[in-house]
Amino acid sequence: MQSHDTSSRQADIAALARRLYKHGVHRASQAGRLATCSTGWPALDRILPGRGYPLTGVTEWLIEQTGIGEFGFLLQAMAPRLAAAPQTRLVLINPPHHLNALALEAHGIDRARLPIIRCERAGECVWSVEQLAEAGGLVGLVLWEQQLDSAALRRLQLASEKAGCPVFVYRALAAARQRSPAALRLALTSRQGRQRLEVIKCRGPAGARMDGLTVDRDTPWHAPPPITGLARVATTPADNDVEPPAVPSSHDRSRRHAGFRADRDDPPE
Repeated sequence: MQSHDTSSRQADIAALARRLYKHGVHRASQAGRLATCSTGWPALDRILPGRGYPLTGVTEWLIEQTGIGEFGFLLQAMAPRLAAAPQTRLVLINPPHHLNALALEAHGIDRARLPIIRCERAGECVWSVEQLAEAGGLVGLVLWEQQLDSAALRRLQLASEKAGCPVFVYRALAAARQRSPAALRLALTSRQGRQRLEVIKCRGPAGARMDGLTVDRDTPWHAPPPITGLARVATTPADNDVEPPAVPSSHDRSRRHAGFRADRDDPPE
């Protein structure tokens, strides 16, 4: 009788753990079994469970504004992974700015291995990640999208597990007030050119902070100056600019180029 009660209690605990997992709640003891990859920043690795980003999970970067080093932090982790697997890619979905080819080269990254996808709606972004996860051949997926609810983030989590690589989501700092099933949530702010990073959620104790950080390489963003007084010129898309996959019921859309130099900017309307 006692054995039956013990088995029943264990089954109840397991069922409860599965329900909590769906809502992004994990036991602190799971952190020791978490597969991770180094962030490329030893000080940051030391304060994260597993000493790095979850290899199969969603990491949310909640940022005060774009251009404060948020992508430079990520490239520090992705550059060695790209170098170790020459046939893989790091896919960027809806990056907010043009990319700086010189900064990518400083990280040892060939820009052709960073294909860019442009989507109009959050649903298209999530669907694109799912299709890319099916295809494989990735070291990571990076997504800039504000309108993601818990259901969308859980779909991204499943896509990460299927692809066997991390999914990174950049959102505004205000999203920190919202619940999220992401495995890791990092908040990044900047004052006078120095960053402050806070771990607001992880699989294990959260709340760690790092102050006075600086990204020691050139910013990967390059915002070209606006073109004025020029006639409309036909441009050729960058080699790694990718049209978004066709999503059922979506309408045709014009291509937005992801240039790498000022003279590759979108033509003025």
